[in-house]
Amino acid sequence: MVQIAPACRKHSPSCIVGIGLSIGSLPLLVGALMTLGTSQPVRAQAASPLPPEMMKTMVEQVSDSLAKYVSGASCSDITELLKALPTESNNPAPDPTSIIGSVMLSIQKSPELLSIVASRVGPPLISKAVECNMVSPELLLKVMSR
Repeated sequence: MVQIAPACRKHSPSCIVGIGLSIGSLPLLVGALMTLGTSQPVRAQAASPLPPEMMKTMVEQVSDSLAKYVSGASCSDITELLKALPTESNNPAPDPTSIIGSVMLSIQKSPELLSIVASRVGPPLISKAVECNMVSPELLLKVMSR
């Protein structure tokens, strides 16, 4: 079972979970979690290598760790994270043979798993965006006028 790495520095993105995520993979993970189910269809139909309950636990742990990182990050950290998110043109399909790729594909296929990610990562990400003035009043007015 994947466990949160307890010996990590507070809010260290290199220690999100004990499966070898690095600072370089954090933007990719955030981008993939943010875009799942909204911008790209499932491209691979590989069976999950983990039992459903273990997959759910892993998604919960990754989501909680990511939410904790976002909550404790500075505005400049969040700005850099958002700048590093993959765009549609440089966002390849997840590799179904890797653990993270398998998790991403499982989230894409499962409304329950997607809901876990959205409910745990969404609120801190939105709070941080508001706190850091990343949501402009003009954008709010534009959205409200639709």
